[in-house]
Amino acid sequence: MNDTQIYIRVATGLDGEKLRGMFARSSSETIYKRFHSPYPEVPGWMMALMLGTDHHDWEALVAVAEEKVVGHAMYARLGESNEAEMAIVVEDGWQSKGVGKSLLQELEERAGLRGIDTFTAEVLETNRPMLGLAGMFSGMDYTTEDGVHHVRMPLQTPEPATSAPLVARRAA
Repeated sequence: MNDTQIYIRVATGLDGEKLRGMFARSSSETIYKRFHSPYPEVPGWMMALMLGTDHHDWEALVAVAEEKVVGHAMYARLGESNEAEMAIVVEDGWQSKGVGKSLLQELEERAGLRGIDTFTAEVLETNRPMLGLAGMFSGMDYTTEDGVHHVRMPLQTPEPATSAPLVARRAA
């Protein structure tokens, strides 16, 4: 797996079978950490939710390796606010290899361009890898209730593009 190329792209409705394949290859623990429920099979309504997007208030990404979906990330804006709830899942064999971090960075970039300035998430207290990912946001904080961390992650403010003057050069 070390030499395998992974790429992140926008999820589409055509990714349903590949996403189901990822869940079939994932442990019950991974599925429980993502959904906080012991789904033997992820329900169709949840799959539709994970793949439906408007690319503004709702975005979904997949990580793809060897033509297989190995990770999924999404956000959904909370009402008219600048906050969005986000969630990530990475197939067991690809965890701790930078896939979640790459998904989260791409999701953050896309959300920031759409006026979202804070991600929120419900993270099980036992989900240390996700809490570690959330820790990459400076200013991240959380409260805990019934074994669930209610996490707030302020997004990084993108630096405005500087427009350097163009310099015309003549070929000698």
